Amino acid sequence: MGLSAWRRLGVEKDVIIASFRAVFQLMAVVLVIVAVFEADSPALTVTVLIVMAVIAAKSSAERASGMSNPFSVTFPAIGTGAGTIIFILIVLGVLPVKPEFLIPVGSMAIGGTMIVCSLVLNRYSAELKSHKDIIETALSLGASDNEALTAHIRQSVRASLIPSLDRMRSLGIVVLPGSMAGMIIGGVNPIWAAEYQLVIMFMIFSSEVLAALVVVAIAEKKFDFSSL
Repeated sequence: MGLSAWRRLGVEKDVIIASFRAVFQLMAVVLVIVAVFEADSPALTVTVLIVMAVIAAKSSAERASGMSNPFSVTFPAIGTGAGTIIFILIVLGVLPVKPEFLIPVGSMAIGGTMIVCSLVLNRYSAELKSHKDIIETALSLGASDNEALTAHIRQSVRASLIPSLDRMRSLGIVVLPGSMAGMIIGGVNPIWAAEYQLVIMFMIFSSEVLAALVVVAIAEKKFDFSSL
C-alpha cells in the first residue's frame, strides 16, 4: 500500500478490500472443509467441488464479452476439464476417494481451468475484434464459420496455455510448488512429494487444455458478431 501511494498507482483501496476478503473467505472455507473432512461424505465432497466450479465459472464469465449468458460457456468447460481429469485419476487409483485429497486437488484443477477459460475468452474476443474484416471477408466468400474462425481459435488456445507451459518448464528450477513445499515441511519424503507434485502438475495442465478446447467450441456458437 505504501508503494502504491508513493507511485500513485491508486490500488490502496483494492488492496484493503482484497486482503480482508482473502482472510474472511479463507477462514470460512477452512471451517467448511473441516466439517466435510469430519463427515467423510462423498456426496458432501462432490457438492463442495460443484460449488467451487460454479463460483469459478461465474468469475470467468465476467471476462467474456460479445456473447449472451457466458456462464453457460464457462461452467461446462470448467466442469468438463476438471471433472474428466479427476475422474480418470480416481479410476486409475492415483487419487484416493477421500475429501482430504479430492477437495485440495480438485480445487487446483478448478482454479487452473478458471484462469484458462478467462484467458481464452479474453483473447478470443480480442482476436475476433482485431480481425473483423478478415473474418467477414472469408464468410462473404463462402467460408463456413469454422473455416473463418479456426486460426483465431487456435491462437486463443495457444496464448491461454503459455503461463501453464512456462510453469512446467520452470518447475523445480525457478519455482518450488506450494503443495510440494508443504509436503516436505510436513515431513513427507521429498522424492514422494516430487512424484505427487508431477501428478498434480500434469493433471492441472490436462484439465486446462481440455477446458480451453471446450470453451472455444461453445463460444464459437454463442459469439455475437454484431457486437464486434
